[in-house]
Amino acid sequence: MIRIVPVTDRRSREWFIDVPFRLYRNDPLWVPPLRSDMRKLISPKHNPFFAEADIQNFVALDADMTPVGRISAIIHHEYNRRFGEDRAFFGFYETSPDPAVSAALFQTVESWSQARGKRTLIGPYSYTSTQDAALLLENLDSQPPCLLQTYNPEYYRQHLESAGFNLAFTFSTYGVDSVKTPRTDKLQNQAAMLRQRHNIQVRNASKAELKQNLDELRRLFNDCFADNLEVAPISRESFRFQLDSVRPFIDLAGIRVIEVDNQPAAFFLILPDLNELLTRLGGKLGLLDLIRLPRYRKQIRKCVIALIGARPMLHGQGVGRIIADEIIRYAYGRYEEVHTMWIDDRNPSSYVLAANGGMQRTKRYGVFQKSLGAGSAAAKEAQA
Repeated sequence: MIRIVPVTDRRSREWFIDVPFRLYRNDPLWVPPLRSDMRKLISPKHNPFFAEADIQNFVALDADMTPVGRISAIIHHEYNRRFGEDRAFFGFYETSPDPAVSAALFQTVESWSQARGKRTLIGPYSYTSTQDAALLLENLDSQPPCLLQTYNPEYYRQHLESAGFNLAFTFSTYGVDSVKTPRTDKLQNQAAMLRQRHNIQVRNASKAELKQNLDELRRLFNDCFADNLEVAPISRESFRFQLDSVRPFIDLAGIRVIEVDNQPAAFFLILPDLNELLTRLGGKLGLLDLIRLPRYRKQIRKCVIALIGARPMLHGQGVGRIIADEIIRYAYGRYEEVHTMWIDDRNPSSYVLAANGGMQRTKRYGVFQKSLGAGSAAAKEAQA
């Protein structure tokens, strides 16, 4: 017997957090998050996104009251204002191999969504498309995920399709060794010519103005993705919250803004691959770990392009080559590998940028959706 309970108190919150630790305890590819970070992430008191969305977390319990699955139901109001009021998300989806667990989780989220008049369920987005997103379809490099990349067993896709979900779109992550090659030399020469031809300047963030620099990145991100069909604008509060857990690891040289005729036109933010650190910690940050943190940080081999974008009117004008050149310049001598977060497979300018940097696809992901039909009047009355 599978029982689905809403997360409403400390006990159910710990059940929710504990699910992946139980499911993946023998999986060498899974990277455990810090439990303390997860408590903040799912807390309405700490996470400002709860003020921007309707969110309900659920846990699946077996007959012995052992947590065997979890899921979140989300209605992101800004996303719906932009793309239509009929959508709900699901996220933080984890389940045992038993298909009955998955079926019960999805039935619960579908009922919750229909009761609020939603007709389409999309995911996984945890909680939104600018955070952990999508289902791993192919682990092409057979490596653990880097920072901002998700991980799951292969059977998750079968469970989704059995529940009536269809693959809506795919995206990929890319990686490359941080070494000098004839390709990078050619790219550097091309970028130098483009800088002169189009009056392009590149600047880093500064310690004195880091707060303003980060807010500038947020505004640039919202502008650059204004026409994207899956990304809603990030509020100042949510953006700040998302960066809080990585703020001690932000390198000012890894924040770069590209200006054309003295106007901000493109940007990127590169972070160390903190998943290498999280693998060491096993979900907890102890006193000895805090002492050893500077040493751990120096041992991180990879970096991840956490944010990147260019204003749409600049696509096709060579700005991508300058971005790729700046990324290579930054990573060389600092890290052994450079990786990306997700790149939409429908966006040719993005994967051309990856190709310009000599990157190879490392993982392929998918977002799924299901039509629910109109929420019933009885369900709406029950909610009221």
